[in-house]
Amino acid sequence: MTQTNKNPKHRLEQQLSNEPVEDLVYAFIAAVSHLLMPDEFKGTALYKFLLRFVRQWHLANVDLNDVIVEGVKRGIEYIRRHRKPIEKPESWLRQVCLNILRSKVDATIKDERKVKQLTTLAQHPKSPLLEAELIEQLRFLEVALNQLTTDDQRLIRMKFLQRKTYEQIRQHYKYMAAGEECHVPSVQALRKRESRALKRLKAHFFQLYDGGAD
Repeated sequence: MTQTNKNPKHRLEQQLSNEPVEDLVYAFIAAVSHLLMPDEFKGTALYKFLLRFVRQWHLANVDLNDVIVEGVKRGIEYIRRHRKPIEKPESWLRQVCLNILRSKVDATIKDERKVKQLTTLAQHPKSPLLEAELIEQLRFLEVALNQLTTDDQRLIRMKFLQRKTYEQIRQHYKYMAAGEECHVPSVQALRKRESRALKRLKAHFFQLYDGGAD
């Protein structure tokens, strides 16, 4: 009986608490509505920033209009989940859309890695033991790479999987820092970071593969 009496009150409280959240959602959509109009979106700094990223990473079949729509959807989900406003909608969307594109880069890299693995295996069709060892090493290497920090992973992937030069990597960080007070590393700094990242990768790999052998 007590539980039955509480239910209507609970539903009313929930309904009342949802109203301000929907107001926040409406305010967010109103603030970014021009980005959902393709012709207006193409003239914004956000579009140009994302387009530079797409071109830099040679991402194929990417529609930035779809990316911004997905970003707005995530914004609405964020507001409803956390029940608070997004203070700077365009800056927030910039980071979210960038993360969406980065996930596409990661997916592309994984696909390229699989192709390389299959190509290598095809060159040794008569060596089953070698194939098994190679597959095991690649598996441990991927696990070791995933144990690194996001920055270390990104640097190694750019340098060795995407085969970018140090200057191209600097341009990547320059694009990331566009409109923000972020330091763009020098070539010398990138070399040092790469060396430290590779040492950490090597340590993780051997720890996984044979208990820490050098």
